[in-house]
Amino acid sequence: MTSDVNSAVSGDAGNNAATPPPAPIPVAASATNGPELKPVLCFAVGVTGHRLERMPGADLDKIRITVADLLSRVRLAADDVGGKHAAHFASNKPHLRLVTALADGADTIAAEVALAAGWRLDACLPFARDEYERDFAEGEHRESFHRLLDQSAATFALSGTRADAGASYEAVGHVLLDQVDILLALWDGEPGRGRGGTARVVAEAIARHIPVVHIDVDGGSAPVLLWSGLADFEIEQPTIDTVPRATIDRAIPFAVTTLIAPPDNPVDRRMLARFHKERHRRYTPAIPYPLLLAMTGARALRKSDFTSPAAEDCAASLAALVAGTAQPGHYQGAMKQALLPRYGVADAASTYFAQVFRSGFVANFGLAAFAVLLALTGLLVPAYKLTLIVAELVVIAIIFANTRAGTKAGWHETWMDDRHLAEQLRALALTSTLANLNLRASSSGESGSIPGWVHWLARATARELGLPNTVADHRYLDSVRQTSLKLVEEQIAYHHGNAHRMHKLEHRLHKTGSVLFGGTAAACALWIGAKLTGAPMQLGAGIGITELVTWITAAMPALGAAIYGIRMQGDFVGIAFRSEVTVARLERLKRSLADESLDYIRLMARLRRLSEIMLADVEHWRTTYQARPLALPG
Repeated sequence: MTSDVNSAVSGDAGNNAATPPPAPIPVAASATNGPELKPVLCFAVGVTGHRLERMPGADLDKIRITVADLLSRVRLAADDVGGKHAAHFASNKPHLRLVTALADGADTIAAEVALAAGWRLDACLPFARDEYERDFAEGEHRESFHRLLDQSAATFALSGTRADAGASYEAVGHVLLDQVDILLALWDGEPGRGRGGTARVVAEAIARHIPVVHIDVDGGSAPVLLWSGLADFEIEQPTIDTVPRATIDRAIPFAVTTLIAPPDNPVDRRMLARFHKERHRRYTPAIPYPLLLAMTGARALRKSDFTSPAAEDCAASLAALVAGTAQPGHYQGAMKQALLPRYGVADAASTYFAQVFRSGFVANFGLAAFAVLLALTGLLVPAYKLTLIVAELVVIAIIFANTRAGTKAGWHETWMDDRHLAEQLRALALTSTLANLNLRASSSGESGSIPGWVHWLARATARELGLPNTVADHRYLDSVRQTSLKLVEEQIAYHHGNAHRMHKLEHRLHKTGSVLFGGTAAACALWIGAKLTGAPMQLGAGIGITELVTWITAAMPALGAAIYGIRMQGDFVGIAFRSEVTVARLERLKRSLADESLDYIRLMARLRRLSEIMLADVEHWRTTYQARPLALPG
């Protein structure tokens, strides 16, 4: 069945149409042959509307002019974004595509207008091609369908059945909304007449906060934009009756700019520029945290603790995971040249900065305790007092320098931002195989605590992917399910090991701290006993029991306090608990994925749940460390 779609896409459209298909959207590539971390400026418009029989009195020429005008307005707005924000795009020339189900009527009218305007055409079908063509009368209408399908750069066909046609039309409506930034609705304004109808699609688009341009096919009113984003306040559940409205002259530029312009927050801009320049660091000097793990028996030192992961290796692991769902076409090219390189850079950088940040606070607390030991040692060896004070000053200077370096370089922020970006791209690599670009994710990732640049780059990358060129038949859905199960199993193994490791680390640190404070009490008791029994208080070499006990009873609490500080900063108990919760959620999801019958809508819902679980875990990490940046101990 996949070959039917591929032949439709690769057919010689020039034999059947006056307008050749537009050139495919270029995939970003850097001039230095490295990964291009800046996205290509892309934007997608979807179309829904009535079939010809529902528009018997419509002025079709006027509708074509209106659609052409709207597409022109979108292009001008996208051009303006590209011109103003060229520094943030690999190519600031907008690459525009129209996504449509090619139904006879509004869909085909918009498709013809878009092709004439140089837009790329993508088709999403409720059935395989041979079955869907039965929706078109033989002759001109069926030939038009074939011609437009041949001119489509990508075709994603569901394997629906006539026995449940309503569900198939509804499902293709979901695909359409998962792909687009703005929806054109050629609609008479009347209630829907069944599943997957225009009114239903419009209502769902509004509920998803997708801008909808309503074109009245009866010609009774001018086009109007319906969008919750026009309000000055948040509308959680907008409906057709409650959504704000505006005329298109100003609303279209505002909507396009809002959706695709990079964030204007100075911090977001700085972090985005930093990511664009991210390069591999071969070695890392940040070993205090791995040493702590080794000293407590949580895990042994590894060679990787002294080296920084390469972005190519990180990208290769994700590429191997999704290899089973690969298909030819632009989507696969964008996956290899846009998503995977950015994921690799984000994953490698977050791993590096996680170790640097954790080693930073472990070093600070450890060095603070060491500074106390140096000061106390002056009581035992007064002759070296000056040397010890100088050494103490050096240690304090190192703590200041370490803290300043971490704050200035943003170890804390970079770790969390890059980790969140990596997880969003990893989730996207999976959901996009079913044509869901996560352009308006409703999971915990929408929290206002997540930086805007992360969402912007993830969504810009999603727009570059576009629509997979395949038939979502049983074989393809099963390959997506198997890929999902592999990812779930990888995540379960990781979180299970992480929970065990963090529990062991917390237990050993807690036990060590208890021993230190117990030892302090024991030293005090021994000194009191020696004093009461009249035991000799001098040990020789000018050192007495009183001085030694003073050193011990001050040093042990200092070490204990350093351990407590590391435990509180690291929140190892909280991390272990969240990993255990994540394992439980993933185990339930794994059972659903493995046991349920294959169905596009059901599988898509499970992938959304997987994405939510992964992103929720990252947000918990952010919640833990957001208020705990690297700081001076004390």
